[in-house]
Amino acid sequence: MFPPSLKRLPTRLAPDTLHSRVQAPWPRTAVSMGVLLLGGVLHAAAHAEGLVVLPKIEVTGSHIPRIEAQTSSPTQIIRREEIRRTGATTVRELIDSLSGSSQLVNAPNGTRSLSDITANNNSYAAGSSSASLRHLGPQATLVLLNSRRLAPFAMDDDPGMFPNLDTLPLDAIERVEILRSGASAIYGSDAVAGVINIITRRDHQGVELRASHEQSTAASAFKNSSVALTAGFGDLATDRYNLLVNVELYKRNAVTWGEVLGGINPEALKYAPSFGSASTYSNPGNIVEAGGALPGCDPAKIVDGYCMFDRYGRLQAQPSSERANLLVSGQLNFAPQLDGFAELLYSSIDTRLSETYQYYGKPQFTTWFDPSTGRSRMFISRGLPLEHPLNTTGVDDVDFRYRFTDVEPEFTVKSSNYRLLTGLRGIWQGFDWQSAVGTMGGTSVNRQRGFFSDSGFKAVIGDYNHGLESNGTVPVPRDPLFFNRAYRIGQPNSAEVLNALFPSFEHVGRINQTFVDGRMSGPVGSLGGRPIDMAFGFDLRRESLTITPSANLASGDIVGFGVATTDAKRSFGSLFTEANLPVTERLEVQAAARLDKYPGFSANLSPKLGLRFEATSNLMFRATIENGFRAPNLTENAESTRYTFDPVTDPKRCPQARALADDLYVAAAALPDGDPMKAQYESRAAIVTAQECGRNVAAVRSSNPALEPEKAVSSTLGLVIVPADGYLASLDYWHISRRNEIGYKTAQALVNAEDTLPAGVVVRSPFTEDASFTPAERTQYGVNAGSLSAAYSTVENTSRTSTSGLDLALQSRTRTAWGVLTTGAQSSVLLSYYRYSSFLGGYGDNLAGRYNFPRLRASVSAALANGPTTHALRMNYTGSTKLQADYDDTSYSDQSCLDGGWSIGDCRVRRFITFDYFFQYTGVRDLSIGLNVRNLLNTRPPVDYRALGESGGDVIPQDIRDVQRRTVRLTLGYKFL
Repeated sequence: MFPPSLKRLPTRLAPDTLHSRVQAPWPRTAVSMGVLLLGGVLHAAAHAEGLVVLPKIEVTGSHIPRIEAQTSSPTQIIRREEIRRTGATTVRELIDSLSGSSQLVNAPNGTRSLSDITANNNSYAAGSSSASLRHLGPQATLVLLNSRRLAPFAMDDDPGMFPNLDTLPLDAIERVEILRSGASAIYGSDAVAGVINIITRRDHQGVELRASHEQSTAASAFKNSSVALTAGFGDLATDRYNLLVNVELYKRNAVTWGEVLGGINPEALKYAPSFGSASTYSNPGNIVEAGGALPGCDPAKIVDGYCMFDRYGRLQAQPSSERANLLVSGQLNFAPQLDGFAELLYSSIDTRLSETYQYYGKPQFTTWFDPSTGRSRMFISRGLPLEHPLNTTGVDDVDFRYRFTDVEPEFTVKSSNYRLLTGLRGIWQGFDWQSAVGTMGGTSVNRQRGFFSDSGFKAVIGDYNHGLESNGTVPVPRDPLFFNRAYRIGQPNSAEVLNALFPSFEHVGRINQTFVDGRMSGPVGSLGGRPIDMAFGFDLRRESLTITPSANLASGDIVGFGVATTDAKRSFGSLFTEANLPVTERLEVQAAARLDKYPGFSANLSPKLGLRFEATSNLMFRATIENGFRAPNLTENAESTRYTFDPVTDPKRCPQARALADDLYVAAAALPDGDPMKAQYESRAAIVTAQECGRNVAAVRSSNPALEPEKAVSSTLGLVIVPADGYLASLDYWHISRRNEIGYKTAQALVNAEDTLPAGVVVRSPFTEDASFTPAERTQYGVNAGSLSAAYSTVENTSRTSTSGLDLALQSRTRTAWGVLTTGAQSSVLLSYYRYSSFLGGYGDNLAGRYNFPRLRASVSAALANGPTTHALRMNYTGSTKLQADYDDTSYSDQSCLDGGWSIGDCRVRRFITFDYFFQYTGVRDLSIGLNVRNLLNTRPPVDYRALGESGGDVIPQDIRDVQRRTVRLTLGYKFL
């Protein structure tokens, strides 16, 4: 129950101490008191003569310690008990449960949200997890640990950088505070969409061991385990010191789709009936012209004459992960008003993502970029020559389909992360102050194997360029020993041969930050007898980042892979100030400003104004408006280059290639079956079309030292109401407008605008290297441009976004005949989301309700505690969306779906509702038993036909919950002291 208003409680000053400092507060209302008690942040002790001691705390969104938790900025607090009820096994899962969290898995690089549980091996930052609020991406969400920044992950998501949530120990968390508004005026860069402040346990005494195991009831292959030991020594109030040690180990097993394929929703096969079928790319392989399987194929794997391979036995649904996290923090009281503190965080993570075996067959080709020459290269799968002993057809260059199952592909990400800081805090002449110095950083080694070495392939198999035109007229000599050298098809091959063909390669990233900061806060005057509190502070940092590829990547020897290089460092700093002005007894103004200086652009000033008005003893209004910003990271404006690949349709060569292909198909149709030229014509037609109408072109992106920071204006307007003792509700409207967004133009966009761009932006090969058209064909079909080689771009301030929405929160705590009932509801309504389009010269469609942008995410929970027993139930809701994205996405419009034979219902991702159950029993001394059942009703997620279609039928839709469904987690805890 809520206590009466502070107006009804007599107060008087108590002597200042560091740990229970009291000011004579001006009267507060039941709104503040209700939030305090409901949030558990008020500690009030009624002493003799009616003395009320109100300790001050630091609330996320302000540098001024306050007596009340509710400031002008909307803040959500998740406490330790609530965290356990969610059933989250990692910090990433906890953040995902927030109504304002978003997972933009299909967004452009730098804005998508990553999770290490998805096979994000197409990202340099594979094996990491990020947080994203308001659909604005990880770089717009600031993650803090104990109110201080974390170092970014040592690899980037081309070009996004963010702290890895997997380095944070879940069991050490006391609470998580989510500031649901911009906060650059308080915390600086990145705090555009909001702030997630993770607070670890403080002044803990005793030793506690907790162990848990979670497993799916629908697919037992999905399981994970964790064990955590937390030990606290010393009482800060009596012993004048406290030391906390937390060690957490986590293990998750790998799961392939082959293990769980039987659990796929049959609806997912509606438009993909061949989904889950075996592949003709197998070992020992197939020769299409010969009718199928080569000798040595297991008879059980032969279907319709072809040797088949179960590719789903390698396609990964969930990577394995092993983590060890260590947190050590200590406090030491030197004097009544002087404390020392220190903190060490260290993590080691080993993530293993399985790869499919390398497959090979006509008419596939792969383009990639060679950084050592600055030119594109192309790998073409050729058939077996006439002279090969396995080619009994009498036809040259026959279609040979093969899978290299004699080398185990591997993809491992081993990362370590650390943060070490120490400092002092105390009280000086009525002012709270603290200062800290520290260092933090990490290393990530991204190692792979199982893909062709260009030089190794030519050495042990042969030159795949045989038969192609060179210098426009002279064909490269045929290679009669192609696939008949050191590598033997379908036979055991030596380690020497396999190492030459499939060498290991890697990227190594290292990041380091050192910092010193300080701040001071306290009363600087009064207004109408009410104290004016101010805060001042500074933050100075030095950071460096290197990303280094292995020699075979840097020389362009690994077929089809991009390369990242970074070698950068910089120093930057900030000054900030903040004031709470009690204009009247009911109206408070929060004003803040922060000046950040980064190299490369002028100092950035981020101001903020907040209002907090207590209209009645049960109603409070609040509002904020502020400027936000994000400074370019080291991969964006320092020495850095990315060599990646973009699919491009060449407007200057694709129409001519289609015309040539049509003529080749006509020529092939005129020939009798068995004519060796028939297959040659058909094969060349397919290759020419693929080369010019959808090939991957090297996209070379460089950093830009002239980048300006991203800027934003964010505002909130809301109210908090306490309709009765024990009940609280809040409603907040928010709006964020972001401009100068940092991004890059795709290769397709550059090629489309080629004639308006400076020379060298779009690079084409000379006609002497034209692999599609002979000189006569160039004349015949009007080809006036060479084949695309590369497109060069720099990171730019390219776009802007505007978004708005509503947050609704309800909370209650009442005593009933069955125990204490606590209820809560959190919901986020997306009203609008607009992206700027350079083609339109303005914003596109409202994306709210479109693909990946549900209008509503919400959760409703209830917990009943009666003595040693607690029961809790939680409902999770995600609204439906269309499959269509922005205005230019015509493939998934309603009409396109109907034209394609789909129903309107199938052109949607339907709403998704699940229920979670929690049980805890503490009736046995020092022992606690917990049970979490997530997705209690075993509900399938809705089928996402877009994700299925864009996978090319080779992987399952990205939502593994379809086969995972209900999971059960058992937790045992024991207190030794």
